[in-house]
Amino acid sequence: MAQRVRVGGSGFTAFTFMGQPIAFAQQVDYTSPQPVSGPVAIHPMDEMYPVQVITPAAAGMGSITLNLYELYNAKVWDRLGATVGYTDAGVTNDINLGTAILNGAVDIVDIFIRVAERKPSDLAVVKYIRPPVIAGTAPVDYTEEYHNCVITNVTDGESIQVGTMEVIKQVTVGFTHLTRNGVGTQRPRNRNL
Repeated sequence: MAQRVRVGGSGFTAFTFMGQPIAFAQQVDYTSPQPVSGPVAIHPMDEMYPVQVITPAAAGMGSITLNLYELYNAKVWDRLGATVGYTDAGVTNDINLGTAILNGAVDIVDIFIRVAERKPSDLAVVKYIRPPVIAGTAPVDYTEEYHNCVITNVTDGESIQVGTMEVIKQVTVGFTHLTRNGVGTQRPRNRNL
């Protein structure tokens, strides 16, 4: 099959929170986990050049920033984890806020408390990539699963002007690690060294 450039929007990429679509997302920014320290050159005093470069084989947390359209009568976090209804045409027609763990949270402190009351495995974020049919061939969908997610920040402020047409708020989610199609990094104890 010929390789094609991945299209990010237009329904080819979708994100879920607690198994439910993240509705009315304008943009999602993913920051991959970074090494816990930089590489270190092992450079004995009697050598002209380093004899080895070592890396930590460990990474810190990653983050996902959700830019969400604010809807009337609800905070953007109210709908995270909420069930979303669809019409036959695939158009969102109902968001059941009663199913969302953050529904009714007043501020970031309330969000932190509600997230802390959940098991870390409950708060998974999953990215689904759905490639289009290309030359009659339907490529396989694939996923990235972000584990042990916690909400680390909410930007709830705003600046409204006479020409403001949309109100977008940010929710930042930290995660410990990711898997791709359910496959994670091989742990050191399982490696054949």
